[in-house]
Amino acid sequence: MHHPYLATWRKIAVAVLAAGLISTTAACGTNGNPSPGANVGTQAAGTGSIDGGGALLKVFMPSTSNVYLAAASQSIKDEAKSLNYTVNIVENNWDQTEQDQQVQEWLATGERAAAVLMWPAGAAAATNSIRLLSAQAPVIQFNNLVTPEASKYVKAYAGVSDTGIGKEAALNALAAVEKLKAEGVKFHGPDGKPNVVEIRFTAGYAAGDDREKAFAEATPGAFNVLAVEPTPTVDAQGGFKAASQVIPRFLGQGIDIVYAHSNDVANGVVQALEQNGLKPGKDVILITGTSSGDMTNLRSGKIWSATLQSPVIEGALVVRTAAQYIATGQVQPGEVTIESSSNKPELKVEAPHTATYMMNPQVTAENNASFDIWGLSFDKLMGK
Repeated sequence: MHHPYLATWRKIAVAVLAAGLISTTAACGTNGNPSPGANVGTQAAGTGSIDGGGALLKVFMPSTSNVYLAAASQSIKDEAKSLNYTVNIVENNWDQTEQDQQVQEWLATGERAAAVLMWPAGAAAATNSIRLLSAQAPVIQFNNLVTPEASKYVKAYAGVSDTGIGKEAALNALAAVEKLKAEGVKFHGPDGKPNVVEIRFTAGYAAGDDREKAFAEATPGAFNVLAVEPTPTVDAQGGFKAASQVIPRFLGQGIDIVYAHSNDVANGVVQALEQNGLKPGKDVILITGTSSGDMTNLRSGKIWSATLQSPVIEGALVVRTAAQYIATGQVQPGEVTIESSSNKPELKVEAPHTATYMMNPQVTAENNASFDIWGLSFDKLMGK
């Protein structure tokens, strides 16, 4: 079945970054965040080469026990090796206090790095660690958008736009509603609006905050939101636990749509829906964000759609951004979103932008087998 949204998917903007990485340029500030590096001070002299010469990229990130992070970590290693950089990764158990301690311990060793790649465990509380790291090496942040407080300590951002994913999921949900209305489906909310339950990422996690806000802002008045339930963990088990708490409360009112922040989380939601006598894909439409985890439920139609968030692209992108900053010692102002090109762009000695976002096309049962981005199939893009 052809999804109506596939014909209307739009790229965020159109332009070309001379680095060969980028084909879309958007106005600065589209996510409401200040530009990283805006107040960093004097730029360093660049090496003039994207060849790292064996220099160290130090990485701080949450645990690779999560399937997405495991694939991102491997991609960081692979891309760094291709550019002749050495990588050392320090993981935390999704705990900013633990990450802060790890940062302090590393700084105490006196080891030098060409750049630090930082995925904050809790972006709102990570500013001091980012500040300390920035005094030792340029900080390139990834995955969690840079907070206003940390912006003057971060040279550039690379990776996912959680705001973009939230908007994409919202468009997918609106398209699903229009298709179902055309088929005569009646919804359970006031004035015929669909009743929606949102299963969001862990409370306080910045990525979840951005996805929740963006979804709401892109669907004003379209849905009757019954509940927004945070997961205890950002995986299928966490999705099952959260959904098992909230779904029974609203069975009587009727649940039309569940918006889960990732496909991985949604796999747990599928189990919870079925245990409560509902058929996902028929009784309830399941719209998801990140296309992570087991794709069996998406390919069978139990999950209506996901949004491509490739850990392979994200891992490569943050390394490439660091390499370009190290080569030039400069950052171009503005935000950009890379296109879904079939060939991996050549990396050139050009300054990266202050924020570089991945592409986020919709993924469905119908189109997942046809993906070809950077010469990679969907499974390869997800690190499988």
